[in-house]
Amino acid sequence: MPFRNLLILVFIFPRLLVAEESQAPSPPSKQVIMKALQWMQSSTPERRQAAYRSVHLLGKEAVPSFRKALQKARQYHERRLADVLSSRNQGGNPYEELVTIVDELRGERSRVYPLMMKDWQKNRQEIDSLRAEWEKLDRLYQRATKLSNTDTTAIDKQIDGITDALVEIHDQLARFEGQTKEEARAISKLERRKSALEESFDGSSYMKAAEVLGTMRSEIASLTSANEHNQASSWASAPQKNFARLISYERAVLGLRPLKLEEKLSSSATGHSGDMARMGFFSHTSPVPGKKSFSDRARKAGFSGGPSGECIAAGQGSFSSAYESWFYSDGHRHIMLAKGPSVLGFGVIAKHWTLVTGRM
Repeated sequence: MPFRNLLILVFIFPRLLVAEESQAPSPPSKQVIMKALQWMQSSTPERRQAAYRSVHLLGKEAVPSFRKALQKARQYHERRLADVLSSRNQGGNPYEELVTIVDELRGERSRVYPLMMKDWQKNRQEIDSLRAEWEKLDRLYQRATKLSNTDTTAIDKQIDGITDALVEIHDQLARFEGQTKEEARAISKLERRKSALEESFDGSSYMKAAEVLGTMRSEIASLTSANEHNQASSWASAPQKNFARLISYERAVLGLRPLKLEEKLSSSATGHSGDMARMGFFSHTSPVPGKKSFSDRARKAGFSGGPSGECIAAGQGSFSSAYESWFYSDGHRHIMLAKGPSVLGFGVIAKHWTLVTGRM
């Protein structure tokens, strides 16, 4: 304990300590309890620790009074937490709107994704409606992304300080209830923080909000990582990079893993586009020996993962037009938006477009 706090304790408790030496033990005075409570409510950790230690100086007779003081201190810090989370404190609460938006985004993803994977028999009107559903999701996703990028440092610092106080009080009460030092050491810091926060509605709400924020930031980081990987692929052409960015974003809006360009799989796709353009055929089945299926072509190109699907198109003037044509074809859309793939190969020769998805 810091020397200054020791001096303060000496001034607070001298009469009581003298009394305990000269007569039978008795509960601490109201003045002592009120001072201890005041320190337990402090935002300064050293003051709180001094208050907790004082019970050991006063003996077991002080335990009932200190337990009540701890419970009051817990209520005080829970109110502080509620004030921060309800934006009654300066700075506002960036978590509040995020939880609402992400809950809506998750619900809409669960509703829309099965529609994406349904066979609409290439009914353009139905697929137009499907495209509109994706655009609604995109608006929610953009709002969630913007909120997730908000700097939460200030509010996190406030909440961390309050949580520290709640954890300390939780530990002290557990000790009064018979928890041994060995049992206390067996509980991780994370578990202790979770237990302390779960005891209040606002604490539970904050944990949910923090989980939501962490999940969204992880989604954003995954998309950023894929885009950076694809952009840094020196072997890839502009159409390959642009298509990879487009399909990864389309998937991210739906909550799916973005795809990374894979060189050998792209060589396979480019080769098939070239074969179709040169030999005048348009098919997933190639007449070229050893390249009959997309799996054969991927293996021949040296791809070590598992190819999962292929899309082909001809005549489109841009990568985005190729994507749209595949989106409106049920089987191709299912390949592009499947949950399993992690990589893609993409190639274009003379307006012949080939996409191959795969897993590494």
